[in-house]
Amino acid sequence: MSSSVLRLVLIGLAAYALGNINPSIIIGKLRGIDIRKEGSGNAGMTNTIRVMGIGAGITVFVVDVLKAFIAVKIGISFGGKYGAMVAFACVILGHCFPAAFGFKGGKGVASAFGAALALNWPSALIAILIAGVLFGITRRMSIASLVAAMAYPLLIWHFAPDFVFFAIGAAAFLMVMHMANIKRIAKGEEKPLTIGGSSKSEEKEQSK
Repeated sequence: MSSSVLRLVLIGLAAYALGNINPSIIIGKLRGIDIRKEGSGNAGMTNTIRVMGIGAGITVFVVDVLKAFIAVKIGISFGGKYGAMVAFACVILGHCFPAAFGFKGGKGVASAFGAALALNWPSALIAILIAGVLFGITRRMSIASLVAAMAYPLLIWHFAPDFVFFAIGAAAFLMVMHMANIKRIAKGEEKPLTIGGSSKSEEKEQSK
């Protein structure tokens, strides 16, 4: 194995390990809650807000963004363009499928934003702005996230065209992770975000 390939493997392993740091699961355990058995069952920011409140949700968002940002910066530092893409992919996989937590994590939205921010900050900021505007209009995080994900390859194409094909793959992955949400949106059944008070039965029904 050449030194460059070995370097990329190590970058990928480090990024995957960082992705395994899931604040939603950790905060839930500290409060005696298994977030993956509450609400929608998703170990991410949105379900954390629903189940544990806005403070916990903000903490989850910040940690998820930071871990992915750090992972991609490490990838850039030690592997350049290819290291950045390997780190981006592996930190998201680590978040969505964490070995430390039985391969059941979140859907990768906040982590994808952190990784995108490290890869190319102008495109990432515009994407999060799009998401923020749509969330303000619809109150549905899934719609905001999906539209931002679809816009991201176009933004990358403008700001950093070397990453456009990778961005298409990343956007497609996020859409696959949100397939259940897409089905509910198509049926008009996607519910708006509530904070720390939605019933477990209601959210379980929404997660089917």
